Amino acid sequence: MILKSLKLKNFRKFQDSYIEFPDGVTGVVGLNGAGKSTIFEALAWTLYGSVAARTSADQIKREGTEHSDPCRIELEFIFGDDNYRVVREMTGKNLTASASVTVNGTLAANGAEVVSKFIQKKLGMDFKSFYTSIFAKQKELNALSTMNPSERRPLILRMLGINALDEIIAEIRSDAKNKKDLIEKLELDLVDETGKNRILKFEEEIKTLEGNKEEIAKNIKENKKNILLVEKECDLIKKDCDTNKTIYEKICKRKEELDEKKILFDEKKRLEEETKNLKQKIKERHGNIEKQKVKLKKFEKLDKELKNLETIQNGNNDALEKILKKIEEKKILRNHIKKDIKEITLKKTEIEKMGPNAKCPTCERVLEKQYHKLLEVYSKEVAEKNKEMTTLEKEGEKVEEEYERLSRQKQALQKKNTYLQHQLIEKEKINTTLHDLSEEISKEEKYLENKTKDLAAINGIDFDEKKYAAVKNTVEESYKKYQSSLTSLSEIRNKLEKLKINQERMEGEKNLVLQQIKNLQQNIEEQQKIMKKMKEKKKEMQHLKMLNDIMTSFRIHVISQIRPTLSFYASELFEGLTDGKYSEIELDENYNLIIYDNGSPYTIERFSGGEEDLANLCIRLAISEVITQRAGSMFNFIVLDEIFGSQDNIRKQNIIRALNSFSSKFRQIFLITHIEEIKNFMENSMIVYEEENGVSKIKIE
Repeated sequence: MILKSLKLKNFRKFQDSYIEFPDGVTGVVGLNGAGKSTIFEALAWTLYGSVAARTSADQIKREGTEHSDPCRIELEFIFGDDNYRVVREMTGKNLTASASVTVNGTLAANGAEVVSKFIQKKLGMDFKSFYTSIFAKQKELNALSTMNPSERRPLILRMLGINALDEIIAEIRSDAKNKKDLIEKLELDLVDETGKNRILKFEEEIKTLEGNKEEIAKNIKENKKNILLVEKECDLIKKDCDTNKTIYEKICKRKEELDEKKILFDEKKRLEEETKNLKQKIKERHGNIEKQKVKLKKFEKLDKELKNLETIQNGNNDALEKILKKIEEKKILRNHIKKDIKEITLKKTEIEKMGPNAKCPTCERVLEKQYHKLLEVYSKEVAEKNKEMTTLEKEGEKVEEEYERLSRQKQALQKKNTYLQHQLIEKEKINTTLHDLSEEISKEEKYLENKTKDLAAINGIDFDEKKYAAVKNTVEESYKKYQSSLTSLSEIRNKLEKLKINQERMEGEKNLVLQQIKNLQQNIEEQQKIMKKMKEKKKEMQHLKMLNDIMTSFRIHVISQIRPTLSFYASELFEGLTDGKYSEIELDENYNLIIYDNGSPYTIERFSGGEEDLANLCIRLAISEVITQRAGSMFNFIVLDEIFGSQDNIRKQNIIRALNSFSSKFRQIFLITHIEEIKNFMENSMIVYEEENGVSKIKIE
């Protein structure tokens, strides 16, 4: 696999960047956090999708972008003899994922998940294996040296993918255990709770049921004979019942004819009785009319008396009004006289109080002689007024007497009026009664006329009570006979129904037995299937045991080849990086790192920190080389992330020189580092830097 180009748009810190990957050793230089490792994370994300991202999808897209701006990566590489172009992007508010891959310009896969599966199949490894083979980090180198043997060995085996064999062997053993459990279960399914073979048990039950089936068939045959006999008897009784029914219906028809005649005859008698009663009522009402007319004669002068009384009452009312006016006039005159007497008396009293020597209140002269004269005049006026008062009082008494007389006369007239009004009401009642009687007579005479017509219409009806009674008795007798035959028919039908129900029950029992036999036969078939399945599983169990032995032996063989192979590749690298000072490096049986110095083996603890880091780097590169060779040397690039650790400048140059010579195995080597001067020793440099707005840029030197 050779990388050609990578275009990043809104991925992490990169807004819009384009890279053309050169061959040889390329230094990816930049400050921490500038985005050096992001370039290769983008590469892995493009190939494998979300599984290759170190964060959730919403943190992959560059901050500050609009929803309409896509997060997009385009990767071009050569794999085998084919040119690949993979595009993966996320769009919209919901970051909808999409991807496509073209091979030699032809669309090969479309869709996020489809592309991931396509790449995994083509490259022959999943993301984990891909990442392990092309990425080597300082923390992995440190882990190799700081781990104890029990931890280092599984780590190296896992990096080399040996754990896949362990997983396969574990799956084989798990499958074998499941098969064994299934066989044990199937063996239990072949016997009942007492341990007896189920097939033998089912066969014995079938034999018993076959005997029951024959007994039921015999009973069914006998019951059918009884049904035929009862059906014949039922037919005879039904014929007798039908005959009795015909006789009963005929006599009922005769009775219905007589019932109609009886109804008309009864109607005739009723009409005769009603016409007789109506005539009597009409006669009585005429007599009552005559009586009311006699009563009415005594009220012949009532209207005249009422008219005369009204005239007298009117005259009495006029006279009372006149008398009341006179009484009021006399009362007014008396009041005037009383007032005059009071005024004269008051004047006289004032003169007396003043005396004869007083001045006249009018002319202011001394009264003297006029004093007595004035007193005499006032006394005389008072006497005259009293005389007038006496005369008025006498006249008033006469008027009051007349008023009393007229009032008594009015009361007498009112009493007479009340009496005459009662007489008038009585007269009206009699007239009303006469009117009602006349109307009733008119209605009854019309009703009588209609009844007479109805009676004339049915007057010729003839009816024989004795004959009617005889027919009624015959109806009752024929009904009893018919009911008796119906009862017999019902009884025989019930008997027949019971026989048929019994027949159905026995047929049901027979079908049940047949079904039970069928179920048991199916159970036997199921048991036979279980036996067949158990044999198949036992055979599969044997195959799995053989496969387990083969895979276990293969694992032992692979693991036995790993240490020598890693030691060979690591020694070759280590000798070059140390200028031939150390010719050999190996892993012992416990995966401890052993370095040979002048032909003598020493553990890693004897050497300096720089030499230890260098040895770990060689082991890590050897691991990548083994993985690449196992993939058919299809992966021609490797990424080394901050591998210099504690190396001095000379060792750093040696490492770079060794990596340049390593290009025969890896066409493209990318060295990620934050050490600026490293670029001076590289044939290619890729500078990654961050601008003031937080956007990362890439510059090729």
